[in-house]
Amino acid sequence: MGGGYIRSVKHPQIPLNHFVTGSRQNAFEENQPKLRVSQLANGRSISQFKTKFKSKSSINIWDFGGQEIMHATHQFFLTKRSLYMLVLDSRLTQEENRVEYWLKIIQSFGGESPVLIVGNKIDQHPLDIDRTGLQKKYPNIVGILETSAATGAGIEELKAAITEQVNNLPHVRDLLPETWFTVKTKLEELGRQSNFITHDKYLELCAENEVSDETSQRTLIGFLHDLGVVLHFQDDPRLEALGILNPQWVTNGVYKILNSHTLFQNKGVLTTSMLDEILNLPEYPRGKRLFIVDMMKKFELCYDIEADKTFLVPDLLPKDEPAELKFNGVPAFEYAYPVLPSSVITRFIVRMNQKIENGFVWRTGVVLKIGENKALVKADIEDRKITIAIDGQEHTRRDALSAIRYQLDEIHASIKGLNPEKTSPCLKPSQNH
Repeated sequence: MGGGYIRSVKHPQIPLNHFVTGSRQNAFEENQPKLRVSQLANGRSISQFKTKFKSKSSINIWDFGGQEIMHATHQFFLTKRSLYMLVLDSRLTQEENRVEYWLKIIQSFGGESPVLIVGNKIDQHPLDIDRTGLQKKYPNIVGILETSAATGAGIEELKAAITEQVNNLPHVRDLLPETWFTVKTKLEELGRQSNFITHDKYLELCAENEVSDETSQRTLIGFLHDLGVVLHFQDDPRLEALGILNPQWVTNGVYKILNSHTLFQNKGVLTTSMLDEILNLPEYPRGKRLFIVDMMKKFELCYDIEADKTFLVPDLLPKDEPAELKFNGVPAFEYAYPVLPSSVITRFIVRMNQKIENGFVWRTGVVLKIGENKALVKADIEDRKITIAIDGQEHTRRDALSAIRYQLDEIHASIKGLNPEKTSPCLKPSQNH
């Protein structure tokens, strides 16, 4: 298909272009031509990196920021047909760099995709991480390198490692019909002029270029979705009518919503009038603004309070547990995690929103009414635990607990390798089985 993708996740203080563009000849020139990565305020940017490959190819680099509020949107792009580069600040400890958090996030969406770990700023401090332990635990780590943008140290080795690993990606050498490549090229050209394409227009483009059978059309757009050429969720009725040619259009829209001071002041409650105010820009025509919200719904970032009129964004709920909450339940279950992504409790709140009791919901917890029982589910992100307490008739508590555990276990299953330890008053600690 003539291309490869690097998904870069990194500490928020490290600009990607600061080390990929470095050279030994010049101490550091930010505007060298080999790679240009515009540092977007929203924490994600895209660029191309051309280097020597076995065939005519270029790498598309997706650069993700480290801001906590933005982590949930990374799943729009983390796919299996990629090389991942985890960029660390060598001045920080393994824990401060949140190495395992990011490796698990990559693993959950990227599967067994190869990962390069890069420690930058080694001119100030050597990279100090448990290399052997990490590589045993995450066998898809294919290299751990050290670089300095300031001195150029390690830059050429990094480029060589990127080239080698991208050449090893199976899809880089896939032999595909020329007609498919033509459609891909035309979509990329359209993407320089438009943010999206309707599915009907995509089908017309396919027909014009002799990709006429439905199976090929579906397979091709799925492949292009994995490559990041177009975002298209063909199995979701809310989203299938539109293909996204410029992923920044979606993420910028989501970021504008998540960063809205008005929405924060409104405790995460988003109205359509507020949405129109937040996305009152030429690139977001009124008829397409709800598509951004539908993307957030798909990835469990928000839910309907009133269908297509009012929504709640749990990530912008108040942090504090409501002072008026009085709960007398008994501890029923606990999950202890090696790493607890904040998205776990967010997604749980979204899934269980119909059972929220008297509006008792905050950023890391919720009270639910399940049958004759009430349940308090709380996440402690720092201690990496989710606890469940239940108040109600003893003979019906098990049913309420089962309903809660079912949803949490489904979320856990979608994040590969999470495997929380489970404990309950009547059970010994056990792994996720």
